[in-house]
Amino acid sequence: MSRPRIGIKRWARPIIKNRWFYAGVSVVLGILVLAGSWAVSDSVWWSGVLVNAGTALLLFTPLAVYGMHVENQFDQVRRGQQKIERQQEETAAGLASLTEEVSQAQGELRRTREELADILSERLAESRSNDATTFQDVEERPSHRGLFEALMRASKLGLISRDGCRVKLRSTTLYLRFQRPEPGPFGELPHPNQDLPVQIESIDARPLRDLRWRSDQGAEDFLVELSEELIGLAQYPGDRSFGPDSVFSPLKAMLELANRSATSGSSEPLTSVIEFCPPQWVITSSHLIAVDPPYAIPMIRMRESRWHEHMREKVWLDYDSFTYAFSVSRVLFDAGKLDVKPLELADEPPF
Repeated sequence: MSRPRIGIKRWARPIIKNRWFYAGVSVVLGILVLAGSWAVSDSVWWSGVLVNAGTALLLFTPLAVYGMHVENQFDQVRRGQQKIERQQEETAAGLASLTEEVSQAQGELRRTREELADILSERLAESRSNDATTFQDVEERPSHRGLFEALMRASKLGLISRDGCRVKLRSTTLYLRFQRPEPGPFGELPHPNQDLPVQIESIDARPLRDLRWRSDQGAEDFLVELSEELIGLAQYPGDRSFGPDSVFSPLKAMLELANRSATSGSSEPLTSVIEFCPPQWVITSSHLIAVDPPYAIPMIRMRESRWHEHMREKVWLDYDSFTYAFSVSRVLFDAGKLDVKPLELADEPPF
């Protein structure tokens, strides 16, 4: 047979484990011992022994227990401080690790930005170089394909107006307008083999002759056809004054100037250019602009008086270039050939 197990009631276990329970028991025992000393007061020796024992139990044991309690509290506080210090060390280590990770991440982001900036710089430099070659070829290697690519690129960058750009034919009163390549019937991009529309016009952009530079024509064939049209208009300047330089050189200079201005961060960038009036002024579809230094006159103010007197005060002004550019701009504005229209034309119905 198994012996019955003697256990302690569950509710009594916290009491037995509490040191204040033993202190209370010690006080009670001290009181009982002191009471016993009174019972044996006849025996001086036993009475003294019991008094000393009772006093010890009554006083010193609670104090000792209380001291142990205080010491235990100090131990708990010390352990708490040690725990806090360990947590602080762990937090500091974690913070240092996080700071290092953040620093590494920032370094990677900085390297990524620098790499992106380098790639962008390379791409832009490549694009600028390709554009420069495209516009140079207009003069150095004139061809139908070269002119097509130059006009397409200038149109994409917004360098020339919607109606194209024009150059003044040397020793004549006429202008040659290079119109933008025409899109397909369904809005598709222009094909490199399509005819390029070129127009001979007067100073006020009134069309006089329409030409088509076919893809199977060389530059010399086109120039011969152009010279014959000028002869028919009684404006041919003679063989010595007419040649590739009188047509393609000013076009190349205008495209290069517009490209440099539009991509250099100029305060008055050249866009929607119609004509370059060298060496200083450019006519656009909305402004008359000086390129050095940048200075713009809105076309809407073309009819204001005293512009010449006002501009004469500018020490940087090339007066001949300004006079010619201003007079041409005024003619184009009055004829309603610009994006900005005179009030009497702007109010008219579109029919």
